[in-house]
Amino acid sequence: MTATDPQRPWLDSYAPGVPHEIDLPTTSLADLIAESVRTYPQNVAIEFFGRETTYAELGDQIERAAEGLRRLGVKKGDTVALVLPNCPQHVVAFYAVLRLGAIVIEHNPLYTPRELRHQFEDHGAKVVIAWDKVVATIQAFPADVAVDAIVSIDMTRAIVERIAIVRAVPEAVTARAS
Repeated sequence: MTATDPQRPWLDSYAPGVPHEIDLPTTSLADLIAESVRTYPQNVAIEFFGRETTYAELGDQIERAAEGLRRLGVKKGDTVALVLPNCPQHVVAFYAVLRLGAIVIEHNPLYTPRELRHQFEDHGAKVVIAWDKVVATIQAFPADVAVDAIVSIDMTRAIVERIAIVRAVPEAVTARAS
């Protein structure tokens, strides 16, 4: 089989109806998520371990998180470090930081203490939103790298609750069918 466009052979694997070209948006990511919240409030924005979050819910969470960060002193141009796994809380934190005009600095929560410290030495963020499992590592940074505020996210509890619900639902369906 010969590609229809030898310069872009991946286009042949696109599903029918998927455009090969799109108009790139000229607005910011914060504007794009706000537009999705306004336009599709009841549509699902995130599905995580069986729980769906609508754009309206996501928008509310982003606004509340942005207000919390604002109260911590985060303003336009500040850097905010995120040390979170891929989860709904990460999405909320990411857009909350952008909502304030601040800069998101991403970190892998599985980095070693040395790797994290080195990165913090480079960017100097004073506010961190972190998975509670890595908070102690950040708190142990020396004074010249210390942060002013850490927002700790307890993901384990949320994940365990989601798994329990996902497991309970099929059992309930089976019990109801008997």
